Amino acid sequence: MAAPSRLLRTSGQRLIYLAVAALLFIQVGWWLSIQIRESKRLEEAQIETLKAARAEAWQMDSFLVLPFYYQQDVTPRTGGHGIVVQGTLPTKLPSLAERKAAIEARFPQVAVVPAPVAPDDPHLVDHLDAYLTLRTEPLKAMEQERRLALWRAAGEAFFLAAAILGGFTLIYRKLTEEMDLKLRQRNFTASVTHELKTPIASLRVWMETLFDRELSADQRGKIRTRMDQDLARLAELVNNLLDVARSESGSMEIRPEPLELAPWLRGVADAMDQKLGPGSLGLRLDLASGVWTFADPKALGMVIENLLSNAYKYAEAPRSTTLSLDCTRDEVIIVVSDHGSGIQAKELPRVFQRFYRVGDEMTRAVPGTGLGLFLAREIIQRHGGEIRATSKGRGLGSAFTIRLGRIAAPATSGAHEPLRA
Repeated sequence: MAAPSRLLRTSGQRLIYLAVAALLFIQVGWWLSIQIRESKRLEEAQIETLKAARAEAWQMDSFLVLPFYYQQDVTPRTGGHGIVVQGTLPTKLPSLAERKAAIEARFPQVAVVPAPVAPDDPHLVDHLDAYLTLRTEPLKAMEQERRLALWRAAGEAFFLAAAILGGFTLIYRKLTEEMDLKLRQRNFTASVTHELKTPIASLRVWMETLFDRELSADQRGKIRTRMDQDLARLAELVNNLLDVARSESGSMEIRPEPLELAPWLRGVADAMDQKLGPGSLGLRLDLASGVWTFADPKALGMVIENLLSNAYKYAEAPRSTTLSLDCTRDEVIIVVSDHGSGIQAKELPRVFQRFYRVGDEMTRAVPGTGLGLFLAREIIQRHGGEIRATSKGRGLGSAFTIRLGRIAAPATSGAHEPLRA
């Protein structure tokens, strides 16, 4: 089945996309964990370097307080050593303030404090109330620098991940759109084949009937009517294809003129009601009078006819279709609503795409090519207007709203030059 296979393919693509995104963020998290660990190791090494400076400061102070000298003993002694170390205390020791100033001048990252800050802070060799400790400023600066480096690394990592994921998303969307376009083109080929085959087969049957049988005038008249309907169906299909080609090439001509909408819409609706079968639309008109716009009656008529035709095709009898006209100060609002099969919310943005139709062409019972709403949007946009579709969901009907510019009722209306889109 085409529809289930398409669903499976779409689900598989989403799973692959989510898996790639998850792996990307896992990789980013792993890289950040390495950065955190290595930055912590670097900070610990820097702290050890500071502690080494603290030990060197203690050693310097100790050598200042306890000067040592040595001399060589030239007379060997049994069991003795060749070196004799003798020490004496200096007659006058530097004051604690002088020693503190000397230590902090040579080792600015070390401070002399009356009580230990860290458990391993050593006290001065001759003072139990004077300790060497590391200043908090360098430690705080190191920690701040480490955090800034981590934030910078995290920002770079997430920026890189976002760029990769954004590029992957763009590629994924482009591939999805390309696959969707190919699917719609395939559906279009199938639908056009069906739309051409049906009236051609019908015309062949009617021709064989006319030439192979003796028919009464009444029977010939009925067959002629059927043949005219088949030819009109073929002509409509060919015209739609030509209009799409003109739209894509920019050569679609719009010949706008002042148009009073209420009587014009009533005429279009009556013609479509007769064409589809009197009363088959269940049509109700709610048209405000005295509303004018500047539009091409033929092109705009194609739009209204298409919307009424869709209301007929996508609803079961007895149908209920409403064509309403309202206005604001600057706009005219035309709404065609029905109580038919409705449209799912996820499909609403796509119904105006070229070749798009809900479902699968091989199993769809409703005839069509997927060009009607595409042409409707193109025509309305070339009028400077807007068309939108709304629906509460499947089986709850749908509504198509057209907004065009409003003009004052003209005193006279004449011919106008065509606008080339």
